[in-house]
Amino acid sequence: MTLRLTDVSPKYWGENLPYWLIVLARVGSIALMLSGLFYWVDILGVFGESGLQRGIWLAPVGRVILACSFLIASVGVWQLAFWGVVMWVLSAVTQALAILLVEDFTLYSGFITIAHTIGLIALSICCGWLVYRSSKQQEI
Repeated sequence: MTLRLTDVSPKYWGENLPYWLIVLARVGSIALMLSGLFYWVDILGVFGESGLQRGIWLAPVGRVILACSFLIASVGVWQLAFWGVVMWVLSAVTQALAILLVEDFTLYSGFITIAHTIGLIALSICCGWLVYRSSKQQEI
């Protein structure tokens, strides 16, 4: 099931997207997929102790939720769907909360948080630019 776009949405989204934005979304989608796969590798214990056995009960639950939600978000971002961006934001916020609440939740927690923040800022700038560009075309 897809979202039904309103009359004003196609001027911002759809076939009018520049190629560089599509490539940027695909690169972001691959990064989200790798994040989800990283959590599955941790859960399965490929490189040592399983992520389901480490930490208090909150840590394994968070790892499973993030493993699934990052993979779902990667599919949505790859398809350039609105729900993919929403899943990405929810996953990033969940991951930031897990990093804050659970000691030793994941390796490279600072890098992960900075990467999500930079990605979401870039997404906001791109969306603002699309709205600005399409409103300029309407005035002409």
